[in-house]
Amino acid sequence: MANQNPSPLTPKTRLPSPAIVAQDAVRRFPRWALVALCTAYAFAGFAGREPWKSADIEGFAQLFDVLGASEFTWILVRSLAAVLLGFIFISTWYATYYLARRDAAQPVPFAFGGEAKPTDYARAIADGALLALVACLGLAQLGHETTSALLQTTLIALGFFSLAAYQYHPIKALMAGVIAGSGLIFTIRGWMFDVSQWHSFAAWKNGLHMLVWFAWPAWALAALAILKWRRHWFSRCPAPHIAIPLGIVLMHMVVLPIAMQQDRWFLGALPALAALAAFALPTLRRAMKSLIDLFTLLFFSGCAFVIWVVWIAMQTGVPPEPAANVTRLLPAFTPTFSAPVMLLALAATVAWGFLVYWRLGKHRPAIWMSMVLPAGGAALCWALLMSLWLPLLDHARSYKPLMTLVQKHISPPSEQCLSVHGLRPAQYAALRYYTNRPLAQANRDATCEWLVVDVDSVPSLPDYVTTEHWQLLTTIRRPSDKNEDWLIYKRKK
Repeated sequence: MANQNPSPLTPKTRLPSPAIVAQDAVRRFPRWALVALCTAYAFAGFAGREPWKSADIEGFAQLFDVLGASEFTWILVRSLAAVLLGFIFISTWYATYYLARRDAAQPVPFAFGGEAKPTDYARAIADGALLALVACLGLAQLGHETTSALLQTTLIALGFFSLAAYQYHPIKALMAGVIAGSGLIFTIRGWMFDVSQWHSFAAWKNGLHMLVWFAWPAWALAALAILKWRRHWFSRCPAPHIAIPLGIVLMHMVVLPIAMQQDRWFLGALPALAALAAFALPTLRRAMKSLIDLFTLLFFSGCAFVIWVVWIAMQTGVPPEPAANVTRLLPAFTPTFSAPVMLLALAATVAWGFLVYWRLGKHRPAIWMSMVLPAGGAALCWALLMSLWLPLLDHARSYKPLMTLVQKHISPPSEQCLSVHGLRPAQYAALRYYTNRPLAQANRDATCEWLVVDVDSVPSLPDYVTTEHWQLLTTIRRPSDKNEDWLIYKRKK
């Protein structure tokens, strides 16, 4: 019986492929290892930390009216954020898989057989894309924040899957596309753009400088993929496996200079960029693979070494210079020791050592192997930061130290409201979360006993309250920020 759905690209009309891959090189990445890596990477940034300033706690505060401002709410929101990050991983894997299944993406057929089978090849490419995504340096912090950018990235990844899978599962792809499109329509309103920056050389320069580290190493491999597969996208009918992810990346690039938060805007391009980078993997030569392994080994091992040295210096004072630097930058910070945290950090470091030993050993080639060390190194350093350095980072980046000072000067009961004036959204959210008190904007009709004012807003305070009714109690400063001072007033009897 004749084929009712002939492929638009038969072997005779298919463009020459730069991928030369044997069946032996497309074995699957062990699923237990892939799941363990992604799980450890996701929960290392969500477990045990405080909300950070400013976007993290602002995004968290958007749910206060629905869920309340409590520790349970913070745990729930972090759990939902971890689920979103996992959904990004899954969407990226399946989107890349279906793109790699297409005829145009297939490697060169061998004269006597032995080339990679389409399904196995697609799985190996998808594994490489997921590893490339985990390896992106910019995903570490922004992918673990409770912001709308994470939700938007999830929706973009879902839309990416919709475009990639439409040829194979049109109904599922259409449903995914509708969900992604509808969600983006509602969430895109939160973005701020400055159209005047479109023609600004400085805006483009700043954006490109940010991408150098933010999208590393995916951008370098993506550029190589565009070069190697140039006949497949620079044609009358561009190949979908390059055109679809490249289109998503270019869309983000065009808007990048006018986005007020460039890093969070480009976060949505990382899944497509990782997929594009994965198609460079079957074109890499041995010398390039060795260079990637060597650079990754030196870079992430060096970062892990620095993290450990600074932690040891905080605990023991030796070596003295790192300990002195921490004291100079954060004089109010007191290091704490936790045996379980140290054991987890040791386990992550030992796992990195085994991974390096395995990678440097002799094994059958696999096209995803060049991404193992970058992904493992990124996960290692993020895990060490979120374990050994977590108290330090919470002290420097959260509002908890400032809120501790506030609570020292504001007596119970906690049901008593607080008047506030001049606080930014992140400060307002932190005060509401940590004090668990109702807040009211300062006005002459308010009956609150306490008044918290940002020092920069003191000149406008008489426009809102009768200053003779208030007594200045104290001035407090966020320990890690010399430019964040608050005044605490108490109503006169």
